[in-house]
Amino acid sequence: MKRKQFKIINFLTTMVMAAAIGFSISIGNPAIAIASFIGGIAVVYLSKRRLEDIVEDERIRQVSQKASGITLQFIILSFAIGGTVLVAMKDTYPKYTDFGFFMSYAACTSLVLYSIFYMYFNMKSGG
Repeated sequence: MKRKQFKIINFLTTMVMAAAIGFSISIGNPAIAIASFIGGIAVVYLSKRRLEDIVEDERIRQVSQKASGITLQFIILSFAIGGTVLVAMKDTYPKYTDFGFFMSYAACTSLVLYSIFYMYFNMKSGG
């Protein structure tokens, strides 16, 4: 299978999944959403296995790692700032205080997980 066919199959799979999930939400049946999600994953996996082109090289992997790192930093910073602001405004908007604590805890948990994974992979790679 060529790269163009792979992209078309992924696009169509995504559209069918979105339609099925939207339909299942509208009728209130989560089984259809779960089945379409699992089916979509299977279709993408099987089509990726049949792909003949180079899927990933070192440059793509490096760019993906940099983008993932920046995204993680942005999300953690946004959650930390947003959580702090919402907790600080508890007198003005008391109903958002719990969400502010959630955002703060999520930022802290993400930092702890990042540190644990960093130490693990650092030791694994001989660092």
